[in-house]
Amino acid sequence: MDRPPLVRPRSGRLLAGVAAGTAAHLRVDPLVVRVVLVALATAAGIGVVVYALLWFFVPQGEVVAAPGAAEPSRRQTLGLVLTGLGAVVLLGNLATWGGGDLVAPLLLLGGGLAVIWRQLDTDRTLARPGVPWVLAGGAVLAAGGVVLLLATTGQLANARNGFAATLVILAGLVLGTAPLWRRLLDSRAAERTARIRSEERAAVAAHLHDSVLQTLALIQRHAGDQQAVARLARSQERELRSWLYEPATAAGGTWAGLVSQMVAEVEADHALTIDPVVVGDAPVDDALAALGAATREALVNAAKHAGVASADLYTEVTAQSVSVFVRDRGTGFEPAAVPGDRRGLSDSVTGRVARIGGTATVRSAPGEGTEVELVLPREAAA
Repeated sequence: MDRPPLVRPRSGRLLAGVAAGTAAHLRVDPLVVRVVLVALATAAGIGVVVYALLWFFVPQGEVVAAPGAAEPSRRQTLGLVLTGLGAVVLLGNLATWGGGDLVAPLLLLGGGLAVIWRQLDTDRTLARPGVPWVLAGGAVLAAGGVVLLLATTGQLANARNGFAATLVILAGLVLGTAPLWRRLLDSRAAERTARIRSEERAAVAAHLHDSVLQTLALIQRHAGDQQAVARLARSQERELRSWLYEPATAAGGTWAGLVSQMVAEVEADHALTIDPVVVGDAPVDDALAALGAATREALVNAAKHAGVASADLYTEVTAQSVSVFVRDRGTGFEPAAVPGDRRGLSDSVTGRVARIGGTATVRSAPGEGTEVELVLPREAAA
């Protein structure tokens, strides 16, 4: 069986996920890897170096759980105890190797670097609350450790002089090459602007090809059918206006976007021109989706049975309700005389709206057209 890749988990890790990722790669218990690292750290200090190198070079990813990784916290407690004991032994070794004066500076430096790496190693961004302050605290710890280490070893004065000389040299290089840096920054800004314009031009060209050019081809194909040409032109005009001036509506997800899409589909499938008016807007939920389906069925009924070439659609979204009016000036009918087996209007329109807590009213008479009023209270939609 192939071993999983050596990656560090993004969650469920004690510090950096080195032990968990290595254990998953080797298919062993994470506790074994932690014990080995602690033993190497207490024996010669090499475990700290190995852990730091793995932390730096091993990328993050999805880790396949190793055996024992999901066991109760008793094993994790044992691992933490062993890690603490190893840290105590390591501190004793540091005091023996380099003198007790080096322990505090090295702890400050290591702790500061660990804090910085820990913050930058996760998916957190600097915009999240608290992250910049933690990074600043880690930087202060690391800087304090460096200064204390230099002071302990008697190299603080030499380091200060070298640092000042380095700053003078860097300032001279920056001032001498300032025109070059400015030209590079200007060229970078110009390149970025050109790339953005190129991407926008490509997006506009793709949209025009998929919508306007295709519609023009259809208009040319149906040049002899004046009604079809007018319907195609109106549909394309409405779609293009929405894309140019109401991008949120064109992207969908709102009642206005749902109405626009529904009108375009009905006009494309039936010989009916619809004049929609939308006042207000709201995010689409299940209730509004059902109201849209009932509205679409009312428009389809007008296209099939009214005997007219156009219909009106008015919808208004208020704080109390969402109202829809579908009106045609066609042949009309007597609602009470509709046969019982003709259940399209009662099931797909009035019944559907009633099931989501709304009301549907159908007003029609022979020769006077038909008006369908749908009202959905916002409390029912919520």
